Amino acid sequence: MPYLQVVETAGEEGYNQYNSEVILSKVELIEKLKTKYSDIQIDFENEEDIKILEYTDSNRVKTVKFGNHNLSGVETRTLLGLKSTNFEITKEGDNIKFSVKGYGHGVGMSQTGADSMAKQGSNYEEIIKHFYKDVEIKNINEI
Repeated sequence: MPYLQVVETAGEEGYNQYNSEVILSKVELIEKLKTKYSDIQIDFENEEDIKILEYTDSNRVKTVKFGNHNLSGVETRTLLGLKSTNFEITKEGDNIKFSVKGYGHGVGMSQTGADSMAKQGSNYEEIIKHFYKDVEIKNINEI
């Protein structure tokens, strides 16, 4: 839909209640990925076998390499139970840590962005028009 666009909102960076971590052992990671990719093979000693390959324009993960498969960020989010596709991957001993920022798909109204705008004095119409481009707000009784 043309009104669904990624927008930047000043003030969002001050919110961290939506940050989360998912830490999986190597075995747990393989088990979760095998629910869809039964032939998955990851060499955990090879730095190139688990890495983010590509980002979207809004800096969310677009493509991740897990061994012999490249997964979309959305698919990774779903399979691993992440709250967002805005994540980083780090290896910590025998574990793989996913540090996640935000909660949601990254298109439409950001709850933290809307809250930040309201706290800065924006009214509902300004907030809605910031997140949804070229929309009109009308009274339903007048339509």
